[in-house]
Amino acid sequence: MSNPAYLHRQAIAEPGRLAPCHSPMNLRATAYLFGMDAPALDNARVLYVGCGSGEGLFPFALAYPGAQLIGIDASASEIEQGQRIAQALRLTNISLFAQDYADLGMGADTQPFDYVIITGLYSFLAPDQAQTMLDRCAQWLASNGILYVDYHVYPGAKAQEVVRDAVLLHGHSAQTEEQLRGSATAALTLFNEGLSSFNPQVTPLRMAAAQLQRGLEGDVQTGANALSSHPCYFIELAGRAAQAGLGYVGDAMPLAEIALNHGQNVSLTNSLLTIGQPTTVKQQYLDFASGRGFRQSLFTTHATAERLRPRPDLERLKGLRWACGAQRLAANGQEQGATYVDHLGRGLVTTESHMVKLLDTLSHAWPGSLPYTTLVAVLMHAENLDDAGARKLLDKALTTLLEHDLAHYCVDAGPYDREGDVPVRPLACIAVTPDGKDERLAIPRFNLWHERVKLVFSDNQREMARRLGEGLPLLQVNTAPAPDEPGVVQDSSSLLEFLGLLKRYGLLEGSASAWVSLLGTALSASKGDAQLFGLYTGALARVSLNQRILSLSAMTGGLPSAAASLAIRIQGLLSESQYDKAEALARQLAKTVPGASAAWEPLAVTLCNSGRFREALAPTLRMLELAPARAQCYIILASCLTALTRTSEAIGAARRAVELAPYDASTHGVLGDALCSELRYKEAQASCLAALALDPNQEKARTNLGKILMDRGDAEGAVAAARTAVALAPKALIPHNNLLFSLNYSPSASAQEVFDAYRQYNQTHCEGLRSTWRAHTNSRDARRPIRIGYVSPDFRQHSGNNFIEPLLAHHDRKDFETHAYAEFVAEDAVTARFKRYFDKWTPTAGMSDSALAERIRADGIDILVDVAGHTGGNRLGVFARKPAPVSLTWLGFGYTTGLTAIDYIVSDEMMAPSGSEHLFSEKPWRLADTNFVYRAGTTMGDCGDLPALNNGYITLGSLTRAIRVNDKVVRVWSEILHRIPKSRLIVNSNSYRDGPMREELANRFIAQGIERDRLLIGWESPPWNVLRSMDIGLDCFPHNSGVTLVETVYMGVPYVTLADRPSVGRIGSSILHGIGHPEWISQSQEEYIQKVVALASDLPALARIRANLRAEMHASPLMDEPAFARKFEAALRGMFTTWCESQA
Repeated sequence: MSNPAYLHRQAIAEPGRLAPCHSPMNLRATAYLFGMDAPALDNARVLYVGCGSGEGLFPFALAYPGAQLIGIDASASEIEQGQRIAQALRLTNISLFAQDYADLGMGADTQPFDYVIITGLYSFLAPDQAQTMLDRCAQWLASNGILYVDYHVYPGAKAQEVVRDAVLLHGHSAQTEEQLRGSATAALTLFNEGLSSFNPQVTPLRMAAAQLQRGLEGDVQTGANALSSHPCYFIELAGRAAQAGLGYVGDAMPLAEIALNHGQNVSLTNSLLTIGQPTTVKQQYLDFASGRGFRQSLFTTHATAERLRPRPDLERLKGLRWACGAQRLAANGQEQGATYVDHLGRGLVTTESHMVKLLDTLSHAWPGSLPYTTLVAVLMHAENLDDAGARKLLDKALTTLLEHDLAHYCVDAGPYDREGDVPVRPLACIAVTPDGKDERLAIPRFNLWHERVKLVFSDNQREMARRLGEGLPLLQVNTAPAPDEPGVVQDSSSLLEFLGLLKRYGLLEGSASAWVSLLGTALSASKGDAQLFGLYTGALARVSLNQRILSLSAMTGGLPSAAASLAIRIQGLLSESQYDKAEALARQLAKTVPGASAAWEPLAVTLCNSGRFREALAPTLRMLELAPARAQCYIILASCLTALTRTSEAIGAARRAVELAPYDASTHGVLGDALCSELRYKEAQASCLAALALDPNQEKARTNLGKILMDRGDAEGAVAAARTAVALAPKALIPHNNLLFSLNYSPSASAQEVFDAYRQYNQTHCEGLRSTWRAHTNSRDARRPIRIGYVSPDFRQHSGNNFIEPLLAHHDRKDFETHAYAEFVAEDAVTARFKRYFDKWTPTAGMSDSALAERIRADGIDILVDVAGHTGGNRLGVFARKPAPVSLTWLGFGYTTGLTAIDYIVSDEMMAPSGSEHLFSEKPWRLADTNFVYRAGTTMGDCGDLPALNNGYITLGSLTRAIRVNDKVVRVWSEILHRIPKSRLIVNSNSYRDGPMREELANRFIAQGIERDRLLIGWESPPWNVLRSMDIGLDCFPHNSGVTLVETVYMGVPYVTLADRPSVGRIGSSILHGIGHPEWISQSQEEYIQKVVALASDLPALARIRANLRAEMHASPLMDEPAFARKFEAALRGMFTTWCESQA
């Protein structure tokens, strides 16, 4: 039987006192499938026999304050505990009584009960007591009420008897209960470890032993003696129920009642053998066929039972509401499909698109529920189906969810489906703090679907729960300290985690609209900085689904004609990059028609296009508030969040855009962009391909496909994809930048071919701007202080800080006036530190190239320095306008920009050797020793001893990204592994946090004859311990590594490099020359191999290198910060002097 939930229940048996299966909600909905209209829940009367401390009653009492609940248990101490908990939870609709089950009774004036629940008890009563209990419950049951009883049944329980007999035999001499338990535990080892493989009953015996073990350990939580079970055949219990005046309804797991679900042959035989027989006989034969050992039966009065269906009618699924708390996980490299897991660890992997749509929809609504009709409409919209086709798929999907125990259903509104503006509060079970004087009071954790919650809150989370319970706004619920530095965003990650847990576990109550309001208010107050858009997107979706609004047209919230004309003017200005003018008109438009979503869109788009993504969040939020089911709102939101590296929120927004407009290529394109930014390559690639299937010219998708190939290490594929993207959009900058970037890594392109592509970039994008060049009026006094402008997107937390900060910190502020042109969205603590290095700081995000060029001219900059090249956030369009007399590029990219407008590239003899000038559009200005300077971080720690001395083998390693590990590198590294017996290879970088990426690389080495256990591929950050475990580092080619090479040698690990194409193929050479170890530079692949083998062959020498390398670096030009600053300034002075002496 393909029913994991059923098989799990048969293996575990008792569900426990707190479980969804016997909640009144589930009993009413299950009875509905059998054609029974059980009593409504709002004012239901519920009796729970064997309730323990009442934990199975508390969720229902909280959800339905008008209901009346009575619990009975034989343990006075448990009842006392339950009474105290009920009082702490402020529940006034629960009464708990201690009674012996043999004397079970009620007053003569007791009103009938709508629901009577007996769990974990019936099979452990003596037969006469069990019959008396059935008789009593039948007397107390309302005419259309439901009695739930679970119990052990034959034939499956025969195994339980075998185990019990073995335990009793082994413990026959036990004198005390403790001794008996010890003997029982010992006896169970027979079934856990000592069963013969030829025993045909191995599986049922082990299941029975596990059930008994849990009973002995108290995990079942019923208080029954695990050795005193009295199983029976189902037909016997049905007879006893009939004797009490009860009739059979069905099982709490209704799919188990359908013979076909146990197999076609089972169904056919069952129907033939039971022709004309009552339902109970049919079910007994089904038990014989399935070996069933545990049942959860629903009974009602005999008169009501006669009118019911003999089996669950799945056509009636359409009359129910549905809820599911499973959330989608990152694919972790899956080729297709999606994985969903709920808070209890139950999961489902599916490749069916309709199931994905259903689960994503239910995830939005969770912990609320949605009616069947809404789910049909969702599938019709998402899958382009007619009503019949959608219902067929939905019925199949809902059945699958039931089989995996992932769905809750109910007849009426669910326990979280509150109407109106009911405020959002934590459930009482987590909001209540027990009296400190009563340490015995342990409040059980649960949600209103009767699921047990195993969640431990930190002190910080308990404080946030208290604040939320008091109704404080979310920004005041947040316990993170306010930042000291202006412009730095308050950390809301802990608040997000806390709220996410409450939603996932179903620990929040309140209306859907109140949840939207709570989140929206926090986002508005923080101007979008609070990291709550993921939750907010889902909250808006829930409200829209409740209203049956599946999407709004692009023109929803459209504009009157005058405003529409203004919007068209704004669009024209944006196409010309006139952001300042566009912004002024966009703000005017939003002010003129503030109630239209479309009126806010031009402002959001203008701010995005000008790079002010953080500012764009506020108008985007306003768009969402006015049109929460309009796909364009989520496209803009996802774009902003992706640019702000808030990728988790961006993915949620983009997925919502796809849900609303599944046949719009731009929604899939923006989702691919967000997934790509989070390095979820397989999913990103699928989204990009979906976008291109809808629109082959979708630029974002085409660009991202190339980036995905690059990040996955396919340089040649990335080059081909980039060329295609450039051909489709020859004037687009990003595809062309991607082409140049990927060509740098191509193992087959010649140096001249690479440079030709850079020249083509300049011809296409920059040469036309020569008409904007004007003569510079800067003073030509070569001895005066020089005004330098640094243009960078990286004056923030960035790996390049260790290389530029030593220069900035040591600039001679008398002779050099420094200006920063900072091109980034959000500042951080590093930004605040960097600001101290400059005389003037100008944020440039949002400034057009022409506007920024004019600003630089107005500032009188003498030398303009590019430290980005063709990396993201570059402003090469500014340099192409020649806004300063002298311009140069340095550090950030490692190779030429291709721009003839830039005068110099600062390099050295290693990176730009004499004779290579024809490969640069700029004139190389070579610094002595090295063009790098390095300041080590403070958290790297000691180098440690040489690992090979303890390991007995050499560990080679690299921290490179996948794009550098081409087939030539793999062949050379494999040959090294062959020549150094027992050696191992570490490859550690962010590229390999993805499991399939790790195995893909491993398979390439395996193809070269390298055993898998010699390869240590993964990702650990920061990598200091990884470096401490290396003996020798390996550089890549034709594109060397960069920052990680300096970190490698600083940790005492020598590396060997191959001097390849200028200049990115010679970065490793420059670093080694700068620290005085040119002997580790090779000129051929064979020499590379030999140098590594030579280092590995002399462990004492290798140990000395490790012991001394860091000190050598500190004494080298690479780490002499003041000397480097003087050297760099001398170069600047030389460049400026050359201009001063030239003709104006």
